[in-house]
Amino acid sequence: MNAQLPPLQPAASHDLRRIPESLLTGFTRRDLGKGCLLATPASARNQVFVVQSGRLRVYLLGENRELSLSFLEPGDIYTTHTPTYVEAVAPSTIYLIDIADFARKLASDPSISPTMMRVLGKLLSNAVHLIEDLAFREVPARLARFLLGLVDRRGMPDDRGWLVPLDLGMEDIASLLGTTRQTVSSLINQWEREGLIERRGRRSLCVFSRDALARLCHDSVGQPTESSRRPG
Repeated sequence: MNAQLPPLQPAASHDLRRIPESLLTGFTRRDLGKGCLLATPASARNQVFVVQSGRLRVYLLGENRELSLSFLEPGDIYTTHTPTYVEAVAPSTIYLIDIADFARKLASDPSISPTMMRVLGKLLSNAVHLIEDLAFREVPARLARFLLGLVDRRGMPDDRGWLVPLDLGMEDIASLLGTTRQTVSSLINQWEREGLIERRGRRSLCVFSRDALARLCHDSVGQPTESSRRPG
């Protein structure tokens, strides 16, 4: 019998999602240390989990590289039964339930369905954007589109532009964009020198010119990247 579950911690201020209290009935709590691998494509046990706190990365692993598909944050729901790897990139707390038990909950409580659809839609959108970026955009255009997305979703008006939070580190951003940490850092430094952006501490930056980023975002559209030109 499961112990009584504590309430979910409030989501970050930019994220107003709420999980129905009835959702966690029957779930078991698990604490994950940074670097803990929760699931792999070969995982034998099929479970659904809800993220209470921390951050988990969903990614694909090839012979020579990793491709991040999404980062799961408080309030997100996912499953271990996918051809992806799921790793805690920060100390995290999750709640798990066997997929058969969750299917019965889903049938009896339709309020869960919108949350599931939102997370699955987010993962699909991220995967499509990643494929499109790798095929048609060079790294500067990928980074510009990433920053534009932050402005559109979470940008706060500033005297000189838009202030956006950077919850992800350079390594995480590079993984999402299919490039290296050094490349992302170099571009950020270059754009800061050119007056497009300005770092505000370690976890935020100010975007001075949204139009300039938009031009960078579209510069490489429609032109195959170097990797896509190589013969198979």
